[in-house]
Amino acid sequence: MKKLIIIFFIFLFSTLSFISSGVIDSIDGFLYLAVARNIYYKGEPVAPDYKYDTRENIHMNIFKGADGKTYSLTGLGFSLAFIPAVFVTDMVYKIYGVAPPVNFPLENDWLILLTASFTNAFFGAMLGCVMLMFFVYLGLKKRIAIFLSLISIFATNLLPYTKHSLAHMMFISFLMLSFLMIKRYSIDKKVTNLLFAGLSFGAVSITYNATFGLAIFPLAFYFLLLNKPKKSRAYAKETLKNLTVFLIGVLPFFLTSIWFENVRAMETYNGARDIAGVGLTYLTYTLPISVFAEGIYGQLFSPGRSIFIYTPLLIFPLIFWHKIKKPFYPETAVFIFYFLILIIFYAKAYSIGRPDQGVAGLWHGESSWGPRYLTPLIPLGMLVVGSIYKKISKKARYFIFYPLVAIGIFVQMLGVLMPYQTKFAGLEPSFYINGTEYTSYSYSNLLPRYMPILAQSRNLFKMAKDFPDTFLTGPNNVKFYDGIDFPFFAGSEKWRVIEDEGFISFDNPENSKVNSIAFNLINHPLETASYSAVLNFNLNGKDLLKSDEILQPSQEKIITLEIEDNLLKKKDNNLIISSHFESKEGTNISSESYTDDPKNYENKTAQPKKYIPQILSIKSMSINAKNVNLYSINIPYVSDLGPKMIGIEYQNWGGSNQDPWKTWNIHTQTFEKLPDFWWLRNLYYWDIPKKIILTLLLLNITLIMYSGYKLKQHALNA
Repeated sequence: MKKLIIIFFIFLFSTLSFISSGVIDSIDGFLYLAVARNIYYKGEPVAPDYKYDTRENIHMNIFKGADGKTYSLTGLGFSLAFIPAVFVTDMVYKIYGVAPPVNFPLENDWLILLTASFTNAFFGAMLGCVMLMFFVYLGLKKRIAIFLSLISIFATNLLPYTKHSLAHMMFISFLMLSFLMIKRYSIDKKVTNLLFAGLSFGAVSITYNATFGLAIFPLAFYFLLLNKPKKSRAYAKETLKNLTVFLIGVLPFFLTSIWFENVRAMETYNGARDIAGVGLTYLTYTLPISVFAEGIYGQLFSPGRSIFIYTPLLIFPLIFWHKIKKPFYPETAVFIFYFLILIIFYAKAYSIGRPDQGVAGLWHGESSWGPRYLTPLIPLGMLVVGSIYKKISKKARYFIFYPLVAIGIFVQMLGVLMPYQTKFAGLEPSFYINGTEYTSYSYSNLLPRYMPILAQSRNLFKMAKDFPDTFLTGPNNVKFYDGIDFPFFAGSEKWRVIEDEGFISFDNPENSKVNSIAFNLINHPLETASYSAVLNFNLNGKDLLKSDEILQPSQEKIITLEIEDNLLKKKDNNLIISSHFESKEGTNISSESYTDDPKNYENKTAQPKKYIPQILSIKSMSINAKNVNLYSINIPYVSDLGPKMIGIEYQNWGGSNQDPWKTWNIHTQTFEKLPDFWWLRNLYYWDIPKKIILTLLLLNITLIMYSGYKLKQHALNA
């Protein structure tokens, strides 16, 4: 069994790592990682200071403690889980002589995000192994237990959370391990199992937030169901001993939690000085019945957030409830009990905003893929599903069970192949009904036409259609590699903006000799503006125009460059488009205000750019009268590791333009436009060593194939 568990863990971890994003995809995730960095570098569980108002960092949900330091609203446990990623990255920093970024996470590097993104793959693999052991202890054959454990991860709403940078997978993994240890104790009566149950639940208690307390009741209920109470002194003594052993396991984490809450104690808020107390106070507010009804409906039946839509297999017990046999009554009863607790608890969660916002429900737990607050229910529900599976006929499996599995896998793929945030693309931010504001986070869950599954299905089709254009560079291998922003829609057209200096590389092969290059350009005002766009072209160090080209405001112009053969190389020709704006009087733009305060750039080698309400855009480009694909993506990540690891020098982005918000925008654009896989997205950044990415990918695939082969052998021999 131990060998099977090890092989199963390796298979799950390598498979889940393959679909990892390579980035941190949520504000909560960035905050957990930022705290992990401060634990590692400063020895304190503090959060970064709030600098969003000065544009030195992103917005994060933080607060000032009574000691004047900044703390997060999140739990400590998941930050601790990120420390290995911080350690690995720091070792690479030291090897290359690079200092860690100061204003993290606005200033970051690809390596720490890549290593951190594998954290939940680890916990997903851990949960899969727990489910495998649970199914075996429930009397299922190993082959069936392996199958159901895989289904529990890949066909339920658990799959996205093995990828997304939220604390729920760690929470669920340790919670189910605690349930498993209680089950083992009921079988062999070894108190060490209760010690491990306590240790596991202790890890749960520091992972996320105070909602771990809601799991105490199902755990106690499960213990009582498996160890039926007796009216005797011996039973009372035995129960007291068992409880003591369990609490010994919890104690180190309880003390850690008490220490952490005292460290980050805040000024009194409604009579409470700690985060847990604030949360409990918040939930004692008078509850509007309409909000409660919406919460019940939303979690169970809404088109955008129903637990049965995101985990269709939970419908299975509703259909075949009569197939649940007595040996599985404890697991079924605990699932129902915990189900009721969470549904009622989160239906009560709401907030009162500004006077013009009304009452807003928080039961949905946005932003995420599926009802993340209810994900702890899924493994318990899958135990019930497993108990029914072996009792139903082949016909029921083929016509009900397997279709539910297929639907479940499809739904999860929509949240795995693309960033889940894209489901909000194109939606109105909010509207009002009877004085209450409904944001896109709310109404997309309530109105079928805006439901995330439909939105993501459309987005998936669009991404599949547009994906080839992101890497097709034509016979001349044309790459817009610096200073030319991503394509954006301007009406029915797509434009690319030149930001001061735009860099284009291209080849000159024998079968496609370059004779001429033409650009259709437009000087487009965003507001009332009257600046002329002045530009020139330089190819491999030689200016191509005798004098500057000038485009008046709103002017569109085709500029054709005749290329002499002696200026060209066979590969990697470098075309630079230099541009700036001038007023009608011919003066520069020194009178314009800065976007950022120059004082924020004291640690930079370049000052911030001035704001001009105009853009100079490329509408089309052609070589030898043949259109060039404008939509390819070849961009720098921009981090201190890039120049050190591959010996490059940044020119525009990261060079003359050191605005961290520009690099943040580069990362968000690639995040939204590309499939959400670490091994794919990082290949589009030319300053990330491709050999490292491809080597890791090869290792990843090798582990999947080897462990999959070994797992298949175990399943066939079981």
